[in-house]
Amino acid sequence: MDYITLSNQAFIALSSSFILALLVILIVRTIMKNKSPNGLRKELAQKDNFAMGISYASTLFTVLVVTGFLFKNLSFTDIRADTLYGILLMLFAFAYIHIGKNIHAHFILKDFNEEKEIQHKNICAALVESGVMIGNGILVLGLYNWSHAQSLDGLLILAVTFILLQVFMYLNSRWQEYAFSKANQGSSLQNQFKFENISLGLRYGGQTLGACLAIYAGLASATYFPGKMVENLLIVALQCGILIILQQFLSALAIRLALPKINTESEVDQQDNIGIASIELAIYIAVGLLLVKLF
Repeated sequence: MDYITLSNQAFIALSSSFILALLVILIVRTIMKNKSPNGLRKELAQKDNFAMGISYASTLFTVLVVTGFLFKNLSFTDIRADTLYGILLMLFAFAYIHIGKNIHAHFILKDFNEEKEIQHKNICAALVESGVMIGNGILVLGLYNWSHAQSLDGLLILAVTFILLQVFMYLNSRWQEYAFSKANQGSSLQNQFKFENISLGLRYGGQTLGACLAIYAGLASATYFPGKMVENLLIVALQCGILIILQQFLSALAIRLALPKINTESEVDQQDNIGIASIELAIYIAVGLLLVKLF
């Protein structure tokens, strides 16, 4: 049996992460059920609420990926200690994701009620929420990969840095709103989301994910200074700011090269051209992943 490379620790890690993933699924199902006044089963199976399905899928995807990523980084040399640490790590990660999502919903997109629109089968709202949910998952993983902080001062640095990253999310959203308003005679992007323009949801979600991937790349290339708040905030602001600008520039250039002589603003904003929006989505994510790979 020498050809079997899995150790007892690997089996324990696999079993622990799988059990935790099942528990997470049950928790997410309960949360989604409570969010829907008609019940999850009725929304998905009877009313065929595609928007609710997209929201549910993005939530499951985010929490399971975060669970797998964080557990992968545990050594399990001390089973009891590492399991407890892993559970606490999950709780902190999911709390940050929830906080980030709520900041986006209640402050960044304060004129657009995502949950209400999803209940009304607004697929655009579900795509916007999905981009934000997955994006915040990426931010949390980036913060963990950057610091691996376990002390109290390290947790404080993480909390303040997370707020700083939400400022980048705010600026990215305001930039998208400005570009939309400029191209559409002063119209509001948040109000346009209410008209179920699916292509706008794809574009917004794509730009959000691209920016979050750029932030992840910035965190991966930034140095963490234990116990030093100001130095950490400055290096994160500089690295992430530069890479977000680079991601936006490269994405815009790639879109122009991929879609020559096509007025993408008119096609997406006014004609709800899902094909054009899908191409933009792919480019935003691909450029973000390229930055992650490079840095």
